[in-house]
Amino acid sequence: MMRGILICALGALAIGCAANPPRAEHPPRPATPDAEALFERGRSLATRGDALRGEQYMVMAVRLGYPEREAIVEIVGACLASSRLRAALAHAEPFLRRHPDAWEVRQLVGALHLALGDAQSAWTELERVVRQQPAAAEAHYLLAVIAQEHFVDGEAARERYLAYLERAPRGRHAAEARAWLSEAAR
Repeated sequence: MMRGILICALGALAIGCAANPPRAEHPPRPATPDAEALFERGRSLATRGDALRGEQYMVMAVRLGYPEREAIVEIVGACLASSRLRAALAHAEPFLRRHPDAWEVRQLVGALHLALGDAQSAWTELERVVRQQPAAAEAHYLLAVIAQEHFVDGEAARERYLAYLERAPRGRHAAEARAWLSEAAR
């Protein structure tokens, strides 16, 4: 059950990140027409339900010059669509080694580790996210979940739920955070 919820949350994170790809510190090199065509073909395949082939096309597009910073979330999203969480990590973690400032991708990596049952790695990645981007409400929420369900640390969960609500008072998880805080206060 928890894995299913996390996979849904990962999908929502990936969609949100796709709308705001990590900013490049240098202008990306122009993609070749072939790379752009391959990427669009991959995106189309993934959208129509052929996520594995979509992923393969998008990876090939990056190899041919399509900007990796623009493609990574789509590639990870294709892996998520086919429930290939380890494959998503295999794309995202090397990207983060090259682009440690890409907090949106780091947040996805944290959520992936959590979905795979590695709470400690998830905590480490998400802590880095909130240090880089304190306003990242979703990272605070995931840290609250880890503190509550994996570390059984009520005080840490409380702090993180409060941090989430401060940043996203009407967010997707606001009702859940308020309910937990209310129950914990009893």
